[in-house]
Amino acid sequence: MMRRWGLVCLMSIAAIPVSAQFAPPRVVGVINQPNSGGRSQAMLDDRRYLIDRGVETSIFRGDILNVYREHRLSRRMPEPLRLFIGTMTITDSQRGSSVGVFTPHEPMMSQAVIKLETVLKNDLVVPRLILDSGVLFDAGQFALNPRAQAEFAKVAEFVQMFSPAKLVIEGHTDSDGEDMSNLRLSEQRAGEIRQYLINNYAFISAGMIEARGFGESRPLVPNDSRENKALNRRIEVIVWE
Repeated sequence: MMRRWGLVCLMSIAAIPVSAQFAPPRVVGVINQPNSGGRSQAMLDDRRYLIDRGVETSIFRGDILNVYREHRLSRRMPEPLRLFIGTMTITDSQRGSSVGVFTPHEPMMSQAVIKLETVLKNDLVVPRLILDSGVLFDAGQFALNPRAQAEFAKVAEFVQMFSPAKLVIEGHTDSDGEDMSNLRLSEQRAGEIRQYLINNYAFISAGMIEARGFGESRPLVPNDSRENKALNRRIEVIVWE
């Protein structure tokens, strides 16, 4: 049933024109930098960051994007690592630019490799699509269920919107259970999503999509209620480049 649906969706979406290849947006400045040079939490919370892409790349007001900092551990590395540092909520978007408010990912911000606990010029701001793991999978399982059909339609539309050269599929869990079991489950779920997309969509190739699992290490909200745990059990589809 799942495979038949995927083939039908492939035929219908193949006719949609693909836009120019996506170039990851970057932070280019701070809108309301305080003159005093102070770094109080209130000042940091109130800062608005200018991004060098806007509605022309399907970035709209209300979108929440992932923020990454590039870090090169060694000069021998061909490409810098991307470190997830938080999210950016878009408060205004026009052609050629957008403005957002940053929410830090506290566990990463406490790491020594992150020298300043705020957004810096040239940090990357990339679109993400969040899928509910409760719709895609049964509890504790990584085999896709038939209810996933509508979620894959969202993924196909998302990919067509941005035309990325690379996608990253991330699996995330809540804090119930053992750490390593959660990590393994998140990796397996991300891998299942990756394989399904490769098998069913001609515009998604094996070379452009990577699966990663993070277990319970990156919650969206505290795991202190049933509702919050449901939010943290998710798949993120990220436009990497």
